[in-house]
Formats: sequence, C-alpha cells, structure tokens
Amino acid sequence: MTTTPAKPKKKSFNLRRERMLGRATEKRRYDLPLNKGAGSGFLMVLIALMTFLAMMAVAASFTLSAMTHRWSSGLENRVTVEIPATDMDGNLRDADTINDIATKALSILHAHPAVIDSQRMADAEIRKLVEPWLGTNLLNDTIPLPALITVALRPDTDAPTMGQLTISLRSAASNIRVDTHEEWLTDLLRFTGAMQLGALMISLVIGVTTVTAVAGAVRARMAVHRADVELLHIMGASDGYITKQFQRHALILALKGGLAGALAGALAMMITGWVSGEMGAAILPDFTLSGGQIALLCLTPLLAAAIATTTARFTVLRVLSTFP
Repeated sequence: MTTTPAKPKKKSFNLRRERMLGRATEKRRYDLPLNKGAGSGFLMVLIALMTFLAMMAVAASFTLSAMTHRWSSGLENRVTVEIPATDMDGNLRDADTINDIATKALSILHAHPAVIDSQRMADAEIRKLVEPWLGTNLLNDTIPLPALITVALRPDTDAPTMGQLTISLRSAASNIRVDTHEEWLTDLLRFTGAMQLGALMISLVIGVTTVTAVAGAVRARMAVHRADVELLHIMGASDGYITKQFQRHALILALKGGLAGALAGALAMMITGWVSGEMGAAILPDFTLSGGQIALLCLTPLLAAAIATTTARFTVLRVLSTFP
C-alpha cells in the first residue's frame, strides 16, 4: 500500500512593503512636518477671508448687472410727457385746463404712428412721486399737479421722428416737456459700469493677495524645514516629490479655508437678500441668483485651491533651484 506524501503547509507571510522614499505604505503621510505650527492656521484663515471677499465682489457684480438690465429694459423705447402746472408766463393752471391739455396730448399720441401705447398717470400716483419733496401738508386738492403721460414707442423710432412728435405735442401747449430719459439713464449706466469694473479690480487684487500670501507662507515653511528638505535631497528625493508635499499641504489648507469662506459668503448673501426684501425698494432688483451664477460662486473655493496649489508648486521649484 503506497502512501502519498503530505502536502507542505502553506506558510503565512506578513508581507511588508518596502518603505521607499516618496512612497506611502497604506496611508498618505508627510515626510515633512508641514501640518504642524501656527502658520498653517493663519494661511487657512487668510484664504477663507479672501474667498469671502471674492464671493461678495462677484455677487455685487451680478447684482449690478441685474440692476442695469432692469433699468435699461424698463425705460427702453419709453418717454414721459409732462404738462406743467404753470403756463409760459408762470401762472398756475387750474385742473380743468390741465385736463384739457392732457386730453389733446393723448389724442395726438394715439394718432401718431410711432406710438404703441400712451397712458396718463393718475393724480394719486403723481402725489406719491412728489410727496417726499413737498410733504403731505402741502399736497391738497387746491394745488394743481402737473399731468404726466407715459408713452411706449416703436423700437425703430429715431431722433427726427421724436422731434416731429414733440412739435405735434407742443401744439396743445407750448411748454409741454418730452423726457426721453436718455441723459440720466446714460449717466446711471456709466456709473453701474464703473462699479462693475471696481468689483472686477477688487477680485484681481484678492487673487494677487492670495498668491502673495501663499508664496510667502511656502517660503517660510521651506526656511523652517530647510535642513529636512536638504536631507531628503541627499537621500535621493526628487524635486517633484518634495514639491508634491508642499502642494498637498497647500491644497488641504486652501480647501478648508475656501469652504469656510464660501459658507460665510453664502450666509452674508442670504442676510443681504432678506434685508433688501424687507426694505421693499422698487428701484432695487431682487437679490436672487440664477443657477449659472450659483454654480460660478460654488467654484470660488475650487479656484482658491487651484491658485494656492499652483503658487505652492512654482514657489517650491524656484526655491529648490537655489539649493546646491
């Protein structure tokens, strides 16, 4: 009877990965103690503040853009016809005379081919317009108010047509005024454009400040750990590996600071929107953001992280180029 040889028992080996320089075993780790020290916290707070300011500047630019669109779209191809409460000699007109002139002006406007629509404003609306300047005590039925007519024109209405319309209206009263809103609207749009440019300049300053702060923090860290960096060089670590250490450190700090700044910015915008809603000012637009605008604001922390990582990389490589 033949016996089969017993199979050798498999030995259990505790395989240990060789710790090569620049490779982590199971958990990512720093070969340089970059996560220790007070400078990391300061840089994170600074990035949070920069992210907060950048979000507020971008949100302000969005608000100014909405305000410009609202004002321009609301007054495009529109004019206001004013029938003054006084005649050419400065004498007050009575209410019946103003009503007769307004009726004639409306008939002229309805017959003109460039006019789409014309409506006379009610006396109650006019009183609300002049109440902040005259007060409620001076506004009574005995004081005549000027008549105002809002006119919607065709989009292709040119300056000669407007001149002919003005001449036709002044046949009803020689001192009728036709306000095209062009002069003050141009100044207002120029002002909002300057404000938007200011918001863009603030964003650029914030970006430059972030680059400068990260570069300074990285240089300070390399000065503190210069001996460790030189030791890694002697042991064969490449510039790329040392650079990745600082890049990862800057990325983590920037993401933490950027998220904190973004949350603070979102809270500030919510409070601002609530306060503006409580004000009820008709001249201001709603502080509501579209989906695309919200997406752009959400990219602010990622942009801060990208700036910090790129700055850390080029700063480390530049400093390493000076090493022997």
